[in-house]
Amino acid sequence: MLGGVLLQCAAYGSGLLRGILQYILRGACIHHDNGLLGAKCDPDALERRLRILMENGYNAIRSAHNPCSKTALEICDRVGSLVMDEYIDHWYIHKTMYDYVDFFFDFWRQDMTDMVDKDYNHPCVVLYSTGNEVAETAQPKGIRLAKDMTELLHQLDDTRPVTCGVNIFFNFLNHIGFGQYSDEKAAREAERAAKAKAEGKKAKESSTGSKFFNDMAGLFGADFMKLGATLHGSDVTTREAFANMDIAGYNYGEKRYKKDLKNYPERIILGSETFCADAYKFWELAKDNPRLIGDFVWAGIDYLGEVMIGSWEYGDYAKNFDAGLGWIAAGSGRIDLTGKPLGEALYTRVALEREKGPYIAVRPLCHTGRHSPSAWKMTNAMPSWSWRGCEGKKAHVEVYARAASVELLVNGVSRGRKAMKNNCLFTFHVPYENGTIEAVSFDASGREIGRDRLVTAGEETVLQAVPEEKSVKAGHLSFIRLKFTDKNGVIKPMERGILNVSVEGGELVGLGSACPFYELSYLDTKCDTYYGEALAIVRAGGKGEVKLSAVNDSLRAEAVVSVSA
Repeated sequence: MLGGVLLQCAAYGSGLLRGILQYILRGACIHHDNGLLGAKCDPDALERRLRILMENGYNAIRSAHNPCSKTALEICDRVGSLVMDEYIDHWYIHKTMYDYVDFFFDFWRQDMTDMVDKDYNHPCVVLYSTGNEVAETAQPKGIRLAKDMTELLHQLDDTRPVTCGVNIFFNFLNHIGFGQYSDEKAAREAERAAKAKAEGKKAKESSTGSKFFNDMAGLFGADFMKLGATLHGSDVTTREAFANMDIAGYNYGEKRYKKDLKNYPERIILGSETFCADAYKFWELAKDNPRLIGDFVWAGIDYLGEVMIGSWEYGDYAKNFDAGLGWIAAGSGRIDLTGKPLGEALYTRVALEREKGPYIAVRPLCHTGRHSPSAWKMTNAMPSWSWRGCEGKKAHVEVYARAASVELLVNGVSRGRKAMKNNCLFTFHVPYENGTIEAVSFDASGREIGRDRLVTAGEETVLQAVPEEKSVKAGHLSFIRLKFTDKNGVIKPMERGILNVSVEGGELVGLGSACPFYELSYLDTKCDTYYGEALAIVRAGGKGEVKLSAVNDSLRAEAVVSVSA
């Protein structure tokens, strides 16, 4: 069993893992929801998510922060995705007022027993995680608990290693009294907010617990946590807990990897939660260090909740920037809420050497003013050169390539050539003009090894409804992408409009866009588009056809999906 191989490596600190598996864990953290479908555990939606993740270079998922469903495990077994199965998001310190803490000590042993009973015969499960960002690991009581949990899992299943996702810097901050949650603090904040609302005032937000740390990272940026993890105090408040698990799970501790691999020769390290921008550095280091076994980016696919932490949004699509009504998704995904890969997904494919590139992505040119802060967004670039009306504006162009150098051309004219500098990301700033943009990659001898191009969409706008599958079985889901394009199918991200959708031969079960700020309902028959796109999810009826119609003013699109028994 694959899990048995992993445990041998964890137990003996050997290089067997890399030699036998012959690859590194290229992981993605995912939440339990299925985007526009909400928290419903639908096999079709789960399989689609896993397929999209694997197409974008990921070979493993982390079930953040709860045990993986039986359905998900069955699908992972079949499609070949590995699983880091996580127990819980806290131990005995509250993160919110009504979480599981009050029941934790009564049930954690039974919970873990149930988790192993569910997981044991699934070969996709390669390691267990006892928790996520549990500051308890900085306390003597929590250190003992980490050992007890590891030992229990070993008794229940001696074929898989045990880890825990520890935010190294937050352990230190919590240890010295910053940001720790308490029901009393939360109650005071709620009371103060209610009083301010009654007086017609806006309460100044003061967060605690996980939200406090997320807000700090959003304010100070990604390096806030990574640099903080390098402090001596951060090492001190994690070393004992790490000694009580098989694999040390580092949440945002990338800047410690080299030092800790040297200082702790028996320690095996896993990037249990990481930023997208660090994918290239991780991969280059992991290739030469068998004790750095993998990386799980936050997050693989955008999810509902934790609103705004990963969004890069402007006033065009968001009425407020205070995480108030209308905010519904985190905005933190290499793949958006509708399953569309973004520029960050293209970067990851290249950084993790699944493809050499080049790929082009461009930051939207159609916005003005500020955007929402985010530590979990590397870029909002997308593969589009369709920004009519923005001629002359400076375009921020990103090219992702495994190459010695990259040249950028706009309408056949070179706009510069750049050499690779410790990353597979090449950045160019050029005046936008309609037409064609091309990226050409070269090896060290100057030989062309790859080329990518984007073209500007034509002026005429059409509406398209494009099913991801031409046929489905009765009772199963069909995913139909709704797009504003030109007559050749090139997406027009600056087009926006309300679509009215109707379905024959099936049921419309989800409809919406990927925008993290979304005031409509995913259960309605109308939706707003986001950068020219939306998604309709239809459950097919009986054998025959599903017909979908989408209308926006004078534009109309239809899609037909055949349904088999």
